[in-house]
Amino acid sequence: MTATTTTAAAQARLRNVLLQDAAGCTAFGLLMTAGAPLVDRFLGLGTAWAVPFGVYLLGCAVAIALIAGYPVPVRGHVIGVVVNNVLAVAALAVVPFTDLVDLTGAGYAVMLGGAGLVAMFAVLETAGLRRLA
Repeated sequence: MTATTTTAAAQARLRNVLLQDAAGCTAFGLLMTAGAPLVDRFLGLGTAWAVPFGVYLLGCAVAIALIAGYPVPVRGHVIGVVVNNVLAVAALAVVPFTDLVDLTGAGYAVMLGGAGLVAMFAVLETAGLRRLA
């Protein structure tokens, strides 16, 4: 396998991870916005929190999908995605243990599970960047 083939494969893997990240943001963002009353009832995340969070996620999905669409991933853009994910992990892991929201048991599970999922994307995207170097 040549260096060009290896680089192309690494770029394709990184784009795939980015697209999966964007798909997850889309799904969760739609749930938070369109399903805000259900989110409030089952997770305890009120509409005042769910809708802005969902809009943020939908914006992230668009940005990440655009970044994934570049023929050659732009290092600075992917670093921006990773930084955003790290900040999101911190928020998802900390907010449940504050008095800002009155989460149900399922709400705690979803928030902490979301933190784990976003952390996984941050790790995979960081590994993808390292393969490009």
